[in-house]
Amino acid sequence: MRAADDMMFYWVTQWDDSTLGESSLQYRGEFNVLRKAGRQIVADLRSNPVQVNFVPKSESRDDGADILDGLYLTDDRANTSLEAYDNATGEAVVCGVGAWELYTEYASNRAGIDHQIIRRRPIYEANNNCFWDPNAKLLDKSDANYVSILEAYSSDGYKDLVKELCDEASEDGVKETRQERKKREKEEVRRPSSFAAPEQSYTFPWMGSGNDLIYVVSFYHRRKIKDKVITFTDPTGQPLTLRESDLESVMDELIDDGYVIASEREIQRWEVRKYIASGECILNGKMGKDGEREGEVIAGENLPVVPTYGERAFIEGEEHYEGITRLAKDPQRLRNFQLSYLADIVSRSPRPKPIFHPEQIQGFEFMYEENGADNNYPYLLQNRLDANGQPLPLGAISVMPEQTIPQALMASIELSRQAVEDVANPGLPQDIADPDLSGKAVNALTNRLDQQSIVYQQNLKHAKRRDAEIYASMAVEVYDAPREVTLTSQDGSTKKARIMEMVQDRETGEMTALNDLTNTEYEVYADIGPSYASKKEQTIEQLTAMASSLAQVDPMMSKMLMLQTLTLINGVDMEPVRKYARKQLILADIFEPETEEEEAMVREARSQQPPPDANMVLAQAEMEKAKAAQMNAQRETLKDQANAQNNAAKTQIDAFRAQTDRAAVQVDAEKAGADIQFKQAQTAGKMMENVQRLVSPFRAQVQPRQ
Repeated sequence: MRAADDMMFYWVTQWDDSTLGESSLQYRGEFNVLRKAGRQIVADLRSNPVQVNFVPKSESRDDGADILDGLYLTDDRANTSLEAYDNATGEAVVCGVGAWELYTEYASNRAGIDHQIIRRRPIYEANNNCFWDPNAKLLDKSDANYVSILEAYSSDGYKDLVKELCDEASEDGVKETRQERKKREKEEVRRPSSFAAPEQSYTFPWMGSGNDLIYVVSFYHRRKIKDKVITFTDPTGQPLTLRESDLESVMDELIDDGYVIASEREIQRWEVRKYIASGECILNGKMGKDGEREGEVIAGENLPVVPTYGERAFIEGEEHYEGITRLAKDPQRLRNFQLSYLADIVSRSPRPKPIFHPEQIQGFEFMYEENGADNNYPYLLQNRLDANGQPLPLGAISVMPEQTIPQALMASIELSRQAVEDVANPGLPQDIADPDLSGKAVNALTNRLDQQSIVYQQNLKHAKRRDAEIYASMAVEVYDAPREVTLTSQDGSTKKARIMEMVQDRETGEMTALNDLTNTEYEVYADIGPSYASKKEQTIEQLTAMASSLAQVDPMMSKMLMLQTLTLINGVDMEPVRKYARKQLILADIFEPETEEEEAMVREARSQQPPPDANMVLAQAEMEKAKAAQMNAQRETLKDQANAQNNAAKTQIDAFRAQTDRAAVQVDAEKAGADIQFKQAQTAGKMMENVQRLVSPFRAQVQPRQ
């Protein structure tokens, strides 16, 4: 409900709520600072698109990824897809959440051949009309098992819907007579009732009660079921794999063609079923055993609804989201009140009026009854003298003072603007906010976006990645038969290709499907970046700079770079120039030929290549000779440098060896001196022992005196 208030505040009115509804101001203006900030964030999202890339999980199957990339970009450029993205991002910026839906439909070509294609449609007011499984917590809701979408119909629109769904049910094989069908249509139309009513703003109850609308729900439910995968072989031994649930429609054809069952295995897979229901009953699908319709199984294994958020968090187990409006409402209200009050002061204050003595204008009062533009007198008269003959002052003696404006009001006006910008301004860098930005400057701007804008871009990246996952899951079932498709590349160019085309392998002799999407699983990656036009402009600048710098050093490389630049330039009557540049680059083996025409051109050029001219051969020989001489000179120089380095190293080794020898001699000398000292000490010790032996006998005979 708060999100509904945010939408109303941003898009409809900023005054008719309970906060300012009781104001006594006669003038109520909207001085919207919030809208500018919202436009800037939306512009950032659209100028920095999310780029999706499919990568096969099996490295041996990369052909399907290229086809899927091209198909995705083709459907991504459809008007309904662009509107779905714009509506979802706009609502996410304003109230915090937006969403879009993927679906399949049949499109007929001029030959009357129906092919199933994948489309997108916007979900308007996703905050009020899209309800998710409350157990889903992930940002992209990939963990949800069901989702409901409310859609409003008028009485006539509801009748047309019932008739269309009943006709589809009859085509699907529901056994009923024309009288029974008309009776059922009349019964269902006679008792129309809404499935549910969407949330509405509680502060703006005057915005349409919706009593004449009938709300119908599209309910998607995903469940895991058990199924069998059966492999058949035809009389030639070629395998064919089908699910048991898909056999009913093709079983007779398989039997007639001689297919036999080779193997079977049980699997578990996700099945998504769609129910369209009013408040009375389910309106689509075949009639079940219990008398209720069973809905219909849709392509893919994912819920085909993609949400995108502004700012999001879980508070006490409840999901909370908001856009830029929620926090900016109070300062925006304050600014509206301040400037409206200022306008009230200016508009309701009396104009300055002159003050006269009664004697000055006595008799001429009629000239002063009107003022401003209403006074048409060419001049005004006043009395010169009073009744006593005394002179009166000329002109007004004073002027009434003007209405004073509170100083606090003037000071707070700028503060209120700053308060709005603090919570809503995306923070565009002013130093590069130039309308004539180059590709390099645009990339610099992209890298310096404020965090507020980055939050929305990151959430949109998650949404586009989820969109690509759903698309890949649906494409496996939609593009399961041979047909011609249109592929779109990153630069916007398109080409035709055939998918599921059966060809015979020359090595094995088996029939193989080219560009097969059915037997491959894909990883999906998403990146945020500048548009292809901005990156191309930056590439042109880089190529031009490199070509200029290499013009004197390598003229041939400079020419190749300039030709590459010409292939990237778009403009009036530039197509022949681009074709010529591409042709030259292909002949120079810079570009690879992509079409049969280009391959034929290369073969013809190689077959018609004239024999080399004698002078050219001589010149090339001289050039090779000069290169050889230069290489010999370089080799001799390197040899001299190596010899010099070896000599220097040898000198260092000799010096080190001499120093080592001196140290060894010194060590030997010190060792010899130590040996001499040791022998001298040993000799002295022996002499002392001999003296003691000689003295000992006499020491015993000598008696001390008593």
